[in-house]
Amino acid sequence: MVIRMIDLEKYKKKQLEILHELDRVCKEYHINYYLAYGSCLGAVRHKGFIPWDDDIDVVVTAEGMDRLLGVKDSFGAKYFLQCRDTDKNWSIMSCSLRDSTTACFVEEEGTKDTNHGIKVDIYVLYPYPDNPVLAHKLILDSYMLRLLYMKSCNELPRNHGKLAKISSWLLTNLYSDKTAAKTIKRIENRLKNNGGTKYYSVFFGNDVTLFTSLKFPVEMFKEPKYLPFEDFMAPCPSNPELMCKICYGDSYMEYPPVEKRVSTHGIIYLNCDEPYTNFEGLYYFKDKKTRD
Repeated sequence: MVIRMIDLEKYKKKQLEILHELDRVCKEYHINYYLAYGSCLGAVRHKGFIPWDDDIDVVVTAEGMDRLLGVKDSFGAKYFLQCRDTDKNWSIMSCSLRDSTTACFVEEEGTKDTNHGIKVDIYVLYPYPDNPVLAHKLILDSYMLRLLYMKSCNELPRNHGKLAKISSWLLTNLYSDKTAAKTIKRIENRLKNNGGTKYYSVFFGNDVTLFTSLKFPVEMFKEPKYLPFEDFMAPCPSNPELMCKICYGDSYMEYPPVEKRVSTHGIIYLNCDEPYTNFEGLYYFKDKKTRD
């Protein structure tokens, strides 16, 4: 589905409403969150959304995420804080705050039986080991963690070719369900408690390759710096320009070529006015036999 401009603007408005709800709860419970990636760049360069972008990204520390989960019932009734602790079929390392009265189906999330409302992405900042050997091992562990998450949901990697799917199937099937569950817990614990003191990393997405992971100085995530983002002052890392430089290089203030000013998030279907549950069997949960 191609999103018309009027739909894109409506979509952004819904995301901004979700961000306001996240902001409300975080302020109430004194939990720091920070605009990140394209949203941080949008605040620095555009004082809001990047005009051709269509998502909002924030980061919280692992401790902050644990606290947020502890107050998840404080969100309004239509909102759902999504992660593996709250959604058994969620197989992605990032978390989300979703508006369950809307629908947004994207390629990355597949057709599994999870909440598919419009969302704000929440990425977790984990300590990055000071020892480079341990850091590289944790990067590899993060890949294994994602595969085991998918195994636990009976999934294979999407959009990475047949070789990736076959290799992943062979690798993950070396683990029994019990062994996989233990390994998941062990890696999750290592992500949170690896002793790193200088940097944070999310160990996920475009941040990470087999050998490197973007890392951010811990000092950036103490007192936030507030910048205009659309209709309010939003918290950003204390040095938002440094985040932009780490993520996008020295030329982050320059606009990309016109042909690259497009969304890259693979939206299949978007509806700002109907709940995702109205599309069961059409855009998600197509195999009803898998229902518990």
